[in-house]
Amino acid sequence: MKKTHIGIIGAMACLMAACSPASQKGKSEGQIEILPAFENQTELKISHLGKNIRYVPLETTDSSLIGNGCKVKLLDDKIMVTYGMRGESHCFLFDKETGKFIREVGHKGNDPRGYSEPKAYVHPVTGNIYFHRVPNKLIKYSQEGTFLGEVEMPNGLPSGFYPLLTKNGMLVYEGETFNAQHQSKLYYLDEEKGKTGDIALPEVVNSENIDPSGIHSMSVFAGGVEVYGLLQQNGAVKIEFKDETQGLFMYNYPALWAIGDDFHFHETFGDTIYQVKDHELEPYRIFDLGERHLPKAERGKKEGNEEKLTMVYVLETPDLIYFQCAKNLYNDCTMYNGLYRKSDETVMMNLTKEGFTDDLTGFAPFHPISSTKKGGFVGVLKIEDIQEWLEEHPEVKLEGTLAPLKDLADDANPVVVIVEP
Repeated sequence: MKKTHIGIIGAMACLMAACSPASQKGKSEGQIEILPAFENQTELKISHLGKNIRYVPLETTDSSLIGNGCKVKLLDDKIMVTYGMRGESHCFLFDKETGKFIREVGHKGNDPRGYSEPKAYVHPVTGNIYFHRVPNKLIKYSQEGTFLGEVEMPNGLPSGFYPLLTKNGMLVYEGETFNAQHQSKLYYLDEEKGKTGDIALPEVVNSENIDPSGIHSMSVFAGGVEVYGLLQQNGAVKIEFKDETQGLFMYNYPALWAIGDDFHFHETFGDTIYQVKDHELEPYRIFDLGERHLPKAERGKKEGNEEKLTMVYVLETPDLIYFQCAKNLYNDCTMYNGLYRKSDETVMMNLTKEGFTDDLTGFAPFHPISSTKKGGFVGVLKIEDIQEWLEEHPEVKLEGTLAPLKDLADDANPVVVIVEP
């Protein structure tokens, strides 16, 4: 996709926003209007995401203890939980139906089979699990725990590194880094042959590099979603620069994902989801923020952008796009949920802290942290959150769908919440 083509589409989107009333009517193809939903926020419900919900307590053993800030992905018949905090790093597999602990895969260590951090990616065909090994490799294991070798990455593992494993190799994105000489890249890689082709990134992609000499102070946010929503789950760094501007930078932002046989790409803070077609990017969906759009040149300024919105996170299924955006991202950040339904192009929004009301079982609000290839969503409930909610709602009976939540020990592993389409 040539840059001029992308520029024309972006200009058309801006023209439509300026000339049309605040509704989805009359918008250009692929445009998602945010402001009408933002200005008329409503209750988001679990029934907007799926038809069924399941609560799966993860078995607690001496070999499967999970701390706060874990990441959860659904495999075909398993739940994969990765956890890295305060020196501990693990990748655990649990039974998808019962939550019974199966095994740990891989280990953190300096030996040739050890990973550096439990950043885990799953191959869509083999089910093999790939981990980071600094400075320049991915090592892989089977789900049975067998070491299967390594893949050398031509540019190492920069902080903005994120791969999408595919049937025929992988797509690799290298985004924001702390190296002022680094340029963002998107390319194909074959495990045996190495890099097989670059994909041009358009000018509107919001990559940014950092000159370390200009940093005044840094704050790291990781292992939760309290401040920056799902960005914080993957790792976020807030930087105060000497020129009194600010920056927010992500580690391992999930910029690539598959929807069926299609590959989609979204960079942090970008307004566009792209479809990867051969060696080009084509706009797939454009988030129109209208007058609240925060231009790249204005980012990080401490004053004047308090009412501006920034797109920060996207989870997509075949039917839905769940997104998070932030108001006043760099100063007194407020996070918002958004849900776009492809079938009728409906957009709904609410405050992220409110989550999705459980209108299926009447339990605690649901907060998605990942999506599934079959169209579902996944969340996690900590034991203390369950106990606190039950104390506030003593009328709720833990029976039927909620029966797995009975008699959970205070020190039990978290409960995985699965919303199925």
